[in-house]
Amino acid sequence: MSEKYNQRIVELLKNADEPMDAEKIRVACEIGNWNTAMKHCLELLVDGRINGQRTSKGWIFWPKREARTID
Repeated sequence: MSEKYNQRIVELLKNADEPMDAEKIRVACEIGNWNTAMKHCLELLVDGRINGQRTSKGWIFWPKREARTID
């Protein structure tokens, strides 16, 4: 189940137009509660699979961008 949620979160953020907070991620990924969503987001952040930042209103997360090369 854990990897299923992680993959859902990564895909959701890749397709998002702006950074998302844990509650929006929870609803979009159909995760049961906020603590579970936050746990997965922080694990993905620590693993380097997504970016995140603590703000005055809580955490926000956005996808990692691949480095682009100039030809």
